Amino acid sequence: MYNIFGNYGLAIIGITILIKLVLLPLTLKQDKSMGAMKKLQPQLEALKEKYKNDSQTLNQKTIELYKIHKVNPASGCLPILLQMPILFALFGVLRKTGADGGVIAEGSKFLWLTLSNPDPIYLLPLLNGAVSYFQQKLMSASQGSSNPQMKMMTYMFPVMMIFISYKMPSGLQLYWFVSSLASVAQQYYIMSRRDEA
Repeated sequence: MYNIFGNYGLAIIGITILIKLVLLPLTLKQDKSMGAMKKLQPQLEALKEKYKNDSQTLNQKTIELYKIHKVNPASGCLPILLQMPILFALFGVLRKTGADGGVIAEGSKFLWLTLSNPDPIYLLPLLNGAVSYFQQKLMSASQGSSNPQMKMMTYMFPVMMIFISYKMPSGLQLYWFVSSLASVAQQYYIMSRRDEA
């Protein structure tokens, strides 16, 4: 990507969008799985009530229900799990600059950022927090959830994002910001597909 754009910041944006496009089919599958899980929720609640004193039978009946409806509760985690090695690799690349044997040249800049250093004006961490808040609100709306824990996460997750990211290399913050924006766009796309169906 650097050979295409000639700038490491643009290369990070390009690779982020490419990753999101490659993972889109898995994200669509994740959404389908979450929809199927939501439809099974009343039956799962009935099983919990019926077997509340017998956890072994409850687990067995829950697995049977998943098999009958061909639902895999773990399939919703796959896109997130696939992004984790990318995130760790990017973090490793940005921690080491060219002088330390890293890929990115020391002092590589994008806008006001030195990509291997934290954002000096803390704008990217704040933007990451704002996009995370918007993303949580969008997810709550798309799932139609009135769950108090989900509402609490709407506020807690953005604060955690700001706290976690303010000391990260700004190149990693840039990746996270573009990835979050792309996730919002994907969520709108998924919601529009549901409306058409």
